[in-house]
Amino acid sequence: MQEVSLNLPPRPNLVVVRAGERSLHPRWLNRSYEARTFDLVVSYFSEAAYARHKAEPGVRAVLIRGGKWDGLFNTLTTLPELDRYDYVWLPDDDIATDGETIDRMFDLARNYELAVCQPALTRDSYFSHFIFSQCRAFRLRYVNHVEIMVPCLNRALLKRALPYFEGTMSGFGLDYIWCRWPESGPFRAAILDDIAVHHTRPIGSQLKGAINSAGSRAQDEEGVLRARVGLNKGRVVPLAYAGITIDGKSIDRQVAMGWTMFRSWLSDLGSFRDSRLALKKTLQVLKRQHIKHLDLGLLEDGNHGGEAMLQCYRIAPPNSPMKN
Repeated sequence: MQEVSLNLPPRPNLVVVRAGERSLHPRWLNRSYEARTFDLVVSYFSEAAYARHKAEPGVRAVLIRGGKWDGLFNTLTTLPELDRYDYVWLPDDDIATDGETIDRMFDLARNYELAVCQPALTRDSYFSHFIFSQCRAFRLRYVNHVEIMVPCLNRALLKRALPYFEGTMSGFGLDYIWCRWPESGPFRAAILDDIAVHHTRPIGSQLKGAINSAGSRAQDEEGVLRARVGLNKGRVVPLAYAGITIDGKSIDRQVAMGWTMFRSWLSDLGSFRDSRLALKKTLQVLKRQHIKHLDLGLLEDGNHGGEAMLQCYRIAPPNSPMKN
């Protein structure tokens, strides 16, 4: 383990990244340790990258082989001080961003009392679901799905989720399961459109080879996770069921969210790297918002959690004042 000891107050937030030889995490450290609100643990899966690590204040380096999520399990369970952090961000190592954006993410998560959230993606990002692209009509959107690419979890939800990291390299299934545990639930999972990060490499470009080498399949790992919470039905599609607009207004209907996202993306299609693809995906999101069933029934280990609709949890979306 490599770290620089400091006689400074502990940060309230933690970033943990599984890092290879092309990791972009040095860009996240553009602010001094005194100025930022987070510590960083770099969990290398590459011996060569670990050997080249440069010690910095507030940064710890460890070498742990494996995939992203089993590696995170083995990293996080060795941190005796984990309980002191309010929020923990678990980004991929190909995320281009800076310390100001990361600090802003933690502020937003805390201000809106979120259990799990993620920054939106920039218009030039590689994506798996278009709905996670930044939608400039919103400050944030409440969703049933937070990507395993860049999730930020509060302390209570991380405690619940951590045992599920063990034994899965891909983390497939976590993205929608952790939005339905009692520690999260309705209006506590969100995309943060107030900020955006750049996902610089194709989805799964590095992970797929590692999983195949281990003789596993991401889909099989997802099946195991689903079975643990009794989630037996088909594919879970990302949906936005409520949001807070850029001018502070609340929208709390799935169809209304669909139209607001559609109009916002349509108004600046030219800002996307591929505007034709963006139009196609915008229409796909709109269609899903109209026809897909939203299930936010709470999940527990070993039971089916119910198939309750959002109306069972009908509460007013929080509209917390912003803190600068």
